[in-house]
Amino acid sequence: MFFTGDINGKRILLHACCGPCSLGAIDPLLSDGADITLYFYDPCIIDGEFERRLEAMKTVAEHYALPLIVPTHDRSNYVKYASQHALEREGGERCSLCFSDRLTDSAKYAAAHGFDMYATTLTVSPHKNAERIFSIAQGLDFGAPFLPRDFKKRDGFLRSTRLSRELGIYRQKFCGCEYSLTAAQAQNAVSGGGV
Repeated sequence: MFFTGDINGKRILLHACCGPCSLGAIDPLLSDGADITLYFYDPCIIDGEFERRLEAMKTVAEHYALPLIVPTHDRSNYVKYASQHALEREGGERCSLCFSDRLTDSAKYAAAHGFDMYATTLTVSPHKNAERIFSIAQGLDFGAPFLPRDFKKRDGFLRSTRLSRELGIYRQKFCGCEYSLTAAQAQNAVSGGGV
């Protein structure tokens, strides 16, 4: 279920995958008059990495004076479904299941707490397929519609990198799960870089 109307004055639960990507989504929503609450629900992110990203997220929330909701970080359900797709490349079915998990939780929270809609910062990344994310969200109906915005458009990703540097926040080099970390480490070993 999509929301396609004017968002001025509307309460939006913004699922935030990380601080940097949030920086690519917040300004466009604020400029359209939205009332934003950040929702840092990311069970895929490995321990240690989660805490680093949470600190960055807190900096972003403070910078914009936005409320930040952080549900309990419980990876158990993620590990169950993701481990069945451990050998897949980044962007496969494992990622779709992860998107669905995060969008479903966000949709339920938005509906239960009276938000007009929800959106996600996942579309800021050029590595994430916005159409796939929209397709997953369109199939969810828990009472709060999804705002289908591809935040990478109109220089959203560029804005996120620039503002991350300005705020001095941690900018990760992998998606957050153990599978993307392994892939990033292998890629960097080939290129001589580091994660």
